[in-house]
Amino acid sequence: MSVPRVPQPQGGASLMIALQCNTKKVLVIGNNPIAASRVFSSLEADATVFLVGSKENMCSELVYRIEHEQVQWLGPSFEPGYLNDKADLVFVCISDRDFATPIAQACRDRRIPVNVTDANDLCDFFMTSTYRDQSLQIAVSTNGQASKLSNRVRRHVASTLPANLGDAVRRVGLLRQQVRSSDPSKAASGRRMKWLAQICEYWSMDRLAQLSDKDMEDLLEAYHHDEGYESVGKTERLATLGAPPRPQQLQQQLKEERKGSITLVGAGPGDPDLLTMAAHKAIDEADLVLADKIVPAEVIALVQCELKIARKFPGNADAAQEEFNEMALRALKQGKNVVRLKQGDPYLFGRGGEEVLHFRKFGYTPRVIPGISSSVAAPLLAGIPLTHRTVASQFLVTTGTGAKNSLAPLPTFDAHRTDVFLMAIHRLSALTQDLIEKQKYPANLPCAIIERASCKDQRIVWGTLENIVQILDSVGGSRPPGLLVVGHAINVLKEEEKFGTQGVANTFVATSNSCLGGSDNVLQFHDPESVC
Repeated sequence: MSVPRVPQPQGGASLMIALQCNTKKVLVIGNNPIAASRVFSSLEADATVFLVGSKENMCSELVYRIEHEQVQWLGPSFEPGYLNDKADLVFVCISDRDFATPIAQACRDRRIPVNVTDANDLCDFFMTSTYRDQSLQIAVSTNGQASKLSNRVRRHVASTLPANLGDAVRRVGLLRQQVRSSDPSKAASGRRMKWLAQICEYWSMDRLAQLSDKDMEDLLEAYHHDEGYESVGKTERLATLGAPPRPQQLQQQLKEERKGSITLVGAGPGDPDLLTMAAHKAIDEADLVLADKIVPAEVIALVQCELKIARKFPGNADAAQEEFNEMALRALKQGKNVVRLKQGDPYLFGRGGEEVLHFRKFGYTPRVIPGISSSVAAPLLAGIPLTHRTVASQFLVTTGTGAKNSLAPLPTFDAHRTDVFLMAIHRLSALTQDLIEKQKYPANLPCAIIERASCKDQRIVWGTLENIVQILDSVGGSRPPGLLVVGHAINVLKEEEKFGTQGVANTFVATSNSCLGGSDNVLQFHDPESVC
């Protein structure tokens, strides 16, 4: 007797389900941004939410939800009796294991699923990093191992989806209901499924996202004339998959004696479309590319030759720089064309001048190709004019971190200047405190953090110097690379009614830039998946 071919379970996974919560009670314990995230996710799922947590130092979002009766506040302290009639699901959003362990055990005694922050062994389930567009939800889980990476995977997946896909899901669902209503017999079940499968499989995703009322009428009529396959049409099945990749340049000029060359190339803020033609040509002709760690993947993807990424982490920047210099010299002695790919502009806090001096000592004069610096591009793409008449007559670009990760000299306050701080987000708390207490910056001065400027997941987090640290924490922390803009120019183009005095968005201005999505730029105030 032959053994059937069946898939073998690997184990170690989680059971990914979509739990319907419109009749469920969710108990959230905590008063911090993590608790606010869990409350928000539960409300999105139409659950009845109960909250336990002290109102002293409670985050503003939870206070708002209590005041507007979106949640029921049970009191400052947890009582075991709450599990009897107030919980089908429990979130413990406090990292104190001594506090969380007995609650988790009480939940398990009552067979109530529980999730405990930063304690995988106490969790019955993990939260996922979720993308949502109406009924469409895409969840990514690392099973509690790397929640920040799951957020990046989710953003990458979401950036590849066509716009308005949620509308397509809704319309396909409506089409399914109409087909079932017009042909309700059980005998037609297989025919309906096959017909809808043809539509979903053979129509391109972009075409499904553009499904109109007229399309749905035509499809429903076609259903009653054939079995769906022919009604789709051959042209629909041949939807373009994008322009073919450029052929790789294979020809190289060979010389008996060839001296290597080195080029410092500014990679710009992140979008490959913002690279100069000279930068593109240098990358195409390179034999070795040595790239900064923060150069985005979209630019790195242009490299067709040997590639090395800098191993720069806090505390070893000098060692990583020396390692790259040695790699470049070895390649130059072998007659190779070396490109040093640097984020932004090579000469603006990019150590470009240091590298020119270094290679001169060995007889090589680097060619330097400028790049668009994020110090000017990021504010522009965010909708912040660095200068504006009657508001800001000058702007200053400086660093938030000195040599060997030391404190950098800070400017004194000037009300008519916009300040841009590079390499500052990792010490944001100390920086803002110094600006207010030592450099006499007003605590309520507008400021904005701009992250991954020009990339598909560009984000602005804004507020004032006195609360920007808390706001950044509430949205899940920073997404490098990022910079800090300080000054009244932040409010010039920002629509106060739409954006308010603090929040998170893609940009302050409507844009048709494909990198930044559509015109609805306001994002959720926090990242619900910031902690797994």
